[in-house]
Amino acid sequence: MMNRRELLRNAAVFGCSIPFLGYCSRTSAIETFSLDSDIHKFTIGEFQCTIFRDTMWKYLAKDYFINADEVDLENALSRYNITPDNIPSPFISMLLQRGNEKILIDSGIGFSEEPLVFRGNEYVFKGQVNHLLAKEGINHSDITDVIISHFHPDHIGGIFSGKGNLNFPNAKFHTHQKEWDFWHSPSSENQSPLFKIFVEQNTTPLKDQNLNLINGDFQEIIPGITAVVADGHTPGQIALIIGSDKNQLIYISDAFLHPLHIERLHWQTNYDFDHQKAKQTRIKLLELANENEMMINAFHFEFPGLGNVEKVKENWKWNYLQS
Repeated sequence: MMNRRELLRNAAVFGCSIPFLGYCSRTSAIETFSLDSDIHKFTIGEFQCTIFRDTMWKYLAKDYFINADEVDLENALSRYNITPDNIPSPFISMLLQRGNEKILIDSGIGFSEEPLVFRGNEYVFKGQVNHLLAKEGINHSDITDVIISHFHPDHIGGIFSGKGNLNFPNAKFHTHQKEWDFWHSPSSENQSPLFKIFVEQNTTPLKDQNLNLINGDFQEIIPGITAVVADGHTPGQIALIIGSDKNQLIYISDAFLHPLHIERLHWQTNYDFDHQKAKQTRIKLLELANENEMMINAFHFEFPGLGNVEKVKENWKWNYLQS
């Protein structure tokens, strides 16, 4: 198994195929941002919830909204005070605590000292999840469960350290069988080579660990946490219903990358594996959240990504919750 230094050396070859480096033709391909408030806390049901802002990236509208009318898109972006060449997006991780349980949802991009060299520029993954966990007094060995929504780098990069050590040695790992099967089959051969390396480094070794592969839809994996099939972005992505009764949150992962994907369900993103299934998942999750009055947490929305949706005639509207 390659260590992180070897991974990044090899990854430099594949820079243009990395979705979160979608602006690789630019001189400044990746920008990190100064983060002011990186921790957001709240309670849902029996769980104390903490959302960590792992890092910030920026995307391009041509990748986020590949089939949008140019004029319509420009007007829509202006409502969010963003431009086509700069769509800021956080990467996050969520910690749930209940009694002795400490459950981490997604692990961030990871942290490395070795740079990725691309077109003469050097970039370093400086995910903050480990630092922020320590800031909250949480040791890696305290984590009892890690739930992986899907196998893209910004969700799995922090499972192993740069030296190849498991960051959460006492945890049980949960992910969907379909996600596991896809990335460990010939079906994934046309995916980004860098993504394949991240999978090899951060998920494949879990076969020798405490691994729970989820089967089916609406499966309770831990009391109070139900996995919901949310395929389309990847073949086995899951959303998570957290809490019970009328006090619930749904963690939608990457089913929506921006609130405009809620308002314009037909707008497609370059990062979805299957556009038709992605749209079906969007409708499924919106109806689920609306009918059950769920709070929503969206991975790539403005931090901390908490809000709700309402249906206005035949359209959907996203509302950020006030911090």
